[in-house]
Amino acid sequence: MGEINTYKHIFFDLDHTLWDYEKNSNEALGELFLKYQLDTLGISTCDQFNLCFEEINSALWRDYNKNKISRDGIREQRFLRILNQFEINDNDLSEKLSTEYLMLCPTKPHLIPYTFEVLDYLKDNYQLHILTNGFKDVQKLKLEKSRLHSYFTTVVTSDSAGYKKPMTSIFKFAIDKAEARKNESIMIGDNLQTDILGARNFGMDTVYFNPKKEKHKSSVTHEIDCLSQLKSIF
Repeated sequence: MGEINTYKHIFFDLDHTLWDYEKNSNEALGELFLKYQLDTLGISTCDQFNLCFEEINSALWRDYNKNKISRDGIREQRFLRILNQFEINDNDLSEKLSTEYLMLCPTKPHLIPYTFEVLDYLKDNYQLHILTNGFKDVQKLKLEKSRLHSYFTTVVTSDSAGYKKPMTSIFKFAIDKAEARKNESIMIGDNLQTDILGARNFGMDTVYFNPKKEKHKSSVTHEIDCLSQLKSIF
């Protein structure tokens, strides 16, 4: 475990760690549900639509992180699979939902509680960075619309780096871009595989953000269930 006072660089995951993916996504999906009157097509409630999206989207992202599907594959398959779950075979509707979701969701500004408070607390004493498996254009929009962009010295995405977390190569890429050393750096994220295992394998300390307090047996340097607890670490 690294000494607390040796940290100079803090790397944050974005989705589910700072940017409230679930809240922003649900809000965007709710607007699309109403616009396209999906209740008339056999999807009885917006909550049902949101739940189906969450399950299918999570599965697609797991496949993406394992190199089993491409970025375009996620975009092409996501709403097609959701509609198929409700026995709706409409490729045109699927394409419209996909295009409009990608335009709408990243503009939503909702953040995980205490995000601004913690970043304001950290910004004067540490260089802050984003390290995400999200896509460059989408993540840039999220950072701008949520007013987070000014806090971060560097932003590394999987498509800009050419590697994905948990590959050690993307952590090396991020460290080099930040002109940092790994023994002076720490990774904060919500995903035990991509964020925590990846950073640990690279040799970086970690903070596992576990808001649901899920049980696990992974080795982490620090664990928190609320971002405000970062003040007790740094």
